[in-house]
Amino acid sequence: MTVARDGDHVVWAGWRDPAGRGFDLPEFRFAADRYEAEVLRAERDRSWEWPAAVVATLLEAGLRAREDWLARWDCELEAVWASRGEPDRIDVVLRHPPGREDTDLPWAQFLMTLPISADDPSDQATRLEAKLTAGDPRATAELCGGYDPGHLGYPWP
Repeated sequence: MTVARDGDHVVWAGWRDPAGRGFDLPEFRFAADRYEAEVLRAERDRSWEWPAAVVATLLEAGLRAREDWLARWDCELEAVWASRGEPDRIDVVLRHPPGREDTDLPWAQFLMTLPISADDPSDQATRLEAKLTAGDPRATAELCGGYDPGHLGYPWP
């Protein structure tokens, strides 16, 4: 479907079925102010997430705001994620040095697996951010990928 603003309304129209089964749905119109309020409410609602996912989201936001930490170690944050299949941990992936993944220059990818408890997700994210930013994350992380990382001093285990 296409979502478009039409004056004081948000319109859902032009429904398409990628599987090609064909169906015909009518146009739906919503009051724009109520629609926008609901979108904002849904963005803030994290109740559907399991605790590790909330911690991962909060930790990623905190680490991305700490570019000084990443720059000091010549790293960039690649991802922070949680898996429903492993609800008691999150993974943090860093790349060193930044911006080399599409080049023939050596780079290394590091993985940190962090335990998650039943404690408040916000408190956990704050504690994990402080722990991660206290030193060089490459010293405790596991080499998990890259291109010729041995030339950077990180031989494969």
